[in-house]
Amino acid sequence: MPSVKTITPILGDRYYHIFNRGSNKQNIFYSPENYVYFLHLMDQFLAGYVDFLAYCLLPNHFHLIIKTKEKLELAILDEVENRSFCRERFSKQIIDDVNVIGKIIVNRLKRMFITYSMAINKQENRVGNLFDPKYKRLMITDDNYLRYAIFYAHYNPEKHKLIDDFKSYRFSSYKALVGNSKIKMDREFVYELFGDKSSFINYHSVLHDEQEQVIME
Repeated sequence: MPSVKTITPILGDRYYHIFNRGSNKQNIFYSPENYVYFLHLMDQFLAGYVDFLAYCLLPNHFHLIIKTKEKLELAILDEVENRSFCRERFSKQIIDDVNVIGKIIVNRLKRMFITYSMAINKQENRVGNLFDPKYKRLMITDDNYLRYAIFYAHYNPEKHKLIDDFKSYRFSSYKALVGNSKIKMDREFVYELFGDKSSFINYHSVLHDEQEQVIME
Protein backbone atom coordinates (compact mmCIF):
# COMPACT_ATOMS: atom_id res chain seq x y z
CA MET A 1 0.00 0.00 0.00
CA PRO A 2 1.52 3.38 -0.98
CA SER A 3 2.62 5.62 1.86
CA VAL A 4 0.50 8.72 2.45
CA LYS A 5 3.79 10.60 2.30
CA THR A 6 4.20 9.71 -1.39
CA ILE A 7 0.61 10.27 -2.52
CA THR A 8 -0.27 13.43 -0.58
CA PRO A 9 -1.33 15.94 -3.26
CA ILE A 10 0.51 19.21 -3.71
CA LEU A 11 -1.98 22.10 -3.64
CA GLY A 12 -1.73 25.85 -3.66
CA ASP A 13 -1.70 27.85 -0.41
CA ARG A 14 -0.47 24.96 1.76
CA TYR A 15 2.56 24.16 3.91
CA TYR A 16 4.69 21.13 3.05
CA HIS A 17 7.67 19.17 4.25
CA ILE A 18 9.32 17.72 1.14
CA PHE A 19 11.99 15.05 1.41
CA ASN A 20 13.97 12.96 -1.03
CA ARG A 21 17.11 10.87 -0.87
CA GLY A 22 19.47 9.10 -3.16
CA SER A 23 18.34 5.88 -4.82
CA ASN A 24 19.39 2.98 -2.56
CA LYS A 25 20.45 5.67 -0.05
CA GLN A 26 23.42 6.62 -2.22
CA ASN A 27 24.89 10.10 -2.11
CA ILE A 28 23.33 12.87 -4.14
CA PHE A 29 25.96 15.49 -3.26
CA TYR A 30 29.64 14.80 -3.95
CA SER A 31 31.26 18.20 -3.53
CA PRO A 32 30.49 21.64 -2.07
CA GLU A 33 29.79 22.82 -5.61
CA ASN A 34 26.99 20.25 -5.91
CA TYR A 35 25.22 21.71 -2.88
CA VAL A 36 25.56 25.21 -4.30
CA TYR A 37 24.21 24.05 -7.66
CA PHE A 38 21.18 22.43 -6.03
CA LEU A 39 20.43 25.66 -4.17
CA HIS A 40 20.73 27.50 -7.47
CA LEU A 41 18.17 25.12 -9.01
CA MET A 42 15.83 25.63 -6.06
CA ASP A 43 15.92 29.34 -6.80
CA GLN A 44 15.61 28.82 -10.55
CA PHE A 45 12.70 26.38 -10.52
CA LEU A 46 10.77 27.13 -7.32
CA ALA A 47 11.23 30.82 -6.42
CA GLY A 48 8.03 32.63 -7.31
CA TYR A 49 6.02 29.43 -6.96
CA VAL A 50 6.70 28.70 -3.28
CA ASP A 51 7.95 30.52 -0.20
CA PHE A 52 11.04 28.95 1.37
CA LEU A 53 10.71 28.44 5.12
CA ALA A 54 13.60 26.02 5.73
CA TYR A 55 15.95 23.66 3.95
CA CYS A 56 18.80 21.32 4.74
CA LEU A 57 20.98 19.46 2.24
CA LEU A 58 22.87 16.40 3.44
CA PRO A 59 25.12 13.98 1.52
CA ASN A 60 22.37 11.49 0.64
CA HIS A 61 19.11 13.40 1.19
CA PHE A 62 17.50 16.79 1.64
CA HIS A 63 14.65 18.42 3.57
CA LEU A 64 12.63 21.34 2.26
CA ILE A 65 9.91 23.20 4.15
CA ILE A 66 7.81 25.40 1.90
CA LYS A 67 4.53 27.23 1.54
CA THR A 68 2.99 26.98 -1.91
CA LYS A 69 1.74 30.23 -3.38
CA GLU A 70 -1.91 31.19 -3.07
CA LYS A 71 -1.82 32.75 -6.55
CA LEU A 72 0.55 32.55 -9.49
CA GLU A 73 1.10 35.27 -12.05
CA LEU A 74 2.44 33.62 -15.19
CA ALA A 75 3.65 35.19 -18.38
CA ILE A 76 1.90 33.66 -21.38
CA LEU A 77 3.55 33.91 -24.79
CA ASP A 78 1.21 35.09 -27.52
CA GLU A 79 2.17 35.27 -31.17
CA VAL A 80 0.86 38.40 -32.84
CA GLU A 81 0.83 38.26 -36.61
CA ASN A 82 1.45 41.32 -38.70
CA ARG A 83 1.41 41.68 -42.46
CA SER A 84 5.10 41.08 -42.94
CA PHE A 85 6.34 39.64 -39.66
CA CYS A 86 5.38 37.76 -36.55
CA ARG A 87 6.34 39.25 -33.24
CA GLU A 88 6.13 37.86 -29.73
CA ARG A 89 3.96 39.35 -27.01
CA PHE A 90 3.67 38.31 -23.40
CA SER A 91 0.45 38.59 -21.44
CA LYS A 92 -0.09 37.86 -17.77
CA GLN A 93 -2.39 35.17 -16.46
CA ILE A 94 -3.45 34.97 -12.82
CA ILE A 95 -3.95 31.42 -11.54
CA ASP A 96 -5.69 30.92 -8.20
CA ASP A 97 -7.02 27.35 -8.55
CA VAL A 98 -5.20 25.37 -5.82
CA ASN A 99 -5.21 22.20 -7.92
CA VAL A 100 -3.72 23.88 -10.97
CA ILE A 101 -1.11 25.62 -8.83
CA GLY A 102 -0.22 22.27 -7.30
CA LYS A 103 0.23 20.64 -10.71
CA ILE A 104 2.48 23.47 -11.84
CA ILE A 105 4.65 23.13 -8.71
CA VAL A 106 4.85 19.35 -9.09
CA ASN A 107 6.11 19.90 -12.63
CA ARG A 108 8.67 22.44 -11.40
CA LEU A 109 9.92 19.98 -8.78
CA LYS A 110 10.17 17.23 -11.39
CA ARG A 111 12.17 19.46 -13.71
CA MET A 112 14.46 20.47 -10.86
CA PHE A 113 15.18 16.84 -9.93
CA ILE A 114 15.79 15.86 -13.56
CA THR A 115 18.10 18.80 -14.21
CA TYR A 116 20.15 18.07 -11.12
CA SER A 117 20.25 14.31 -11.79
CA MET A 118 21.51 14.84 -15.35
CA ALA A 119 24.30 17.08 -14.11
CA ILE A 120 25.42 14.62 -11.40
CA ASN A 121 25.19 11.61 -13.72
CA LYS A 122 27.45 13.42 -16.18
CA GLN A 123 29.82 14.49 -13.39
CA GLU A 124 30.06 11.00 -11.89
CA ASN A 125 29.88 9.11 -15.20
CA ARG A 126 26.86 7.19 -13.97
CA VAL A 127 23.44 6.21 -15.34
CA GLY A 128 20.05 5.53 -13.78
CA ASN A 129 18.01 7.19 -11.07
CA LEU A 130 19.87 9.50 -8.74
CA PHE A 131 16.88 10.07 -6.44
CA ASP A 132 14.23 7.73 -5.13
CA PRO A 133 11.51 7.84 -7.82
CA LYS A 134 8.81 8.93 -5.36
CA TYR A 135 9.72 11.90 -3.20
CA LYS A 136 7.92 12.25 0.11
CA ARG A 137 5.73 15.20 0.97
CA LEU A 138 3.73 15.90 4.08
CA MET A 139 1.12 18.63 4.28
CA ILE A 140 1.48 20.49 7.57
CA THR A 141 -1.69 22.03 8.96
CA ASP A 142 -0.62 22.76 12.53
CA ASP A 143 1.68 25.60 13.64
CA ASN A 144 3.30 23.41 16.30
CA TYR A 145 4.24 20.81 13.70
CA LEU A 146 5.40 23.53 11.32
CA ARG A 147 7.73 24.95 13.96
CA TYR A 148 9.04 21.49 14.74
CA ALA A 149 9.48 20.62 11.04
CA ILE A 150 11.65 23.71 10.58
CA PHE A 151 13.70 22.75 13.64
CA TYR A 152 13.89 19.12 12.51
CA ALA A 153 15.28 20.11 9.11
CA HIS A 154 17.91 22.32 10.73
CA TYR A 155 18.85 19.73 13.35
CA ASN A 156 19.37 16.95 10.80
CA PRO A 157 23.15 17.36 10.29
CA GLU A 158 23.73 16.92 14.02
CA LYS A 159 21.22 14.07 14.22
CA HIS A 160 23.17 12.21 11.54
CA LYS A 161 26.47 13.03 13.26
CA LEU A 162 27.81 15.07 10.36
CA ILE A 163 28.64 17.96 12.66
CA ASP A 164 28.71 18.67 16.40
CA ASP A 165 26.55 21.79 16.21
CA PHE A 166 23.89 22.01 13.51
CA LYS A 167 23.85 25.81 13.78
CA SER A 168 27.17 25.99 12.00
CA TYR A 169 26.25 23.62 9.17
CA ARG A 170 26.91 25.30 5.85
CA PHE A 171 24.11 23.91 3.70
CA SER A 172 21.18 24.60 5.98
CA SER A 173 18.83 27.56 6.14
CA TYR A 174 19.44 28.11 9.86
CA LYS A 175 22.34 30.43 9.14
CA ALA A 176 20.39 31.90 6.25
CA LEU A 177 17.49 32.78 8.54
CA VAL A 178 19.65 34.45 11.18
CA GLY A 179 21.99 36.03 8.65
CA ASN A 180 22.21 36.34 4.88
CA SER A 181 21.34 33.87 2.14
CA LYS A 182 21.51 33.56 -1.62
CA ILE A 183 18.13 31.85 -1.37
CA LYS A 184 15.32 34.28 -0.59
CA MET A 185 13.83 32.96 2.63
CA ASP A 186 10.48 34.10 4.02
CA ARG A 187 12.32 35.29 7.11
CA GLU A 188 9.54 37.59 8.31
CA PHE A 189 6.96 34.79 8.36
CA VAL A 190 9.33 32.35 10.09
CA TYR A 191 10.13 34.85 12.85
CA GLU A 192 6.43 35.57 13.30
CA LEU A 193 5.68 31.84 13.47
CA PHE A 194 8.08 31.46 16.40
CA GLY A 195 7.19 34.84 17.93
CA ASP A 196 10.25 36.84 16.91
CA LYS A 197 13.89 36.30 15.98
CA SER A 198 14.96 35.70 19.58
CA SER A 199 12.24 33.09 20.04
CA PHE A 200 13.32 31.40 16.81
CA ILE A 201 16.90 31.18 18.11
CA ASN A 202 15.75 30.04 21.56
CA TYR A 203 13.59 27.27 20.06
CA HIS A 204 16.68 26.02 18.23
CA SER A 205 18.75 26.13 21.40
CA VAL A 206 17.07 23.14 23.03
CA LEU A 207 16.31 19.61 21.84
CA HIS A 208 12.69 18.66 21.18
CA ASP A 209 11.04 15.27 21.40
CA GLU A 210 10.70 13.69 17.99
CA GLN A 211 7.23 14.07 16.52
CA GLU A 212 6.63 11.10 14.29
CA GLN A 213 4.02 12.94 12.23
CA VAL A 214 6.67 15.11 10.55
CA ILE A 215 9.59 12.66 10.36
CA MET A 216 10.19 11.65 6.77
CA GLU A 217 13.24 9.38 6.90
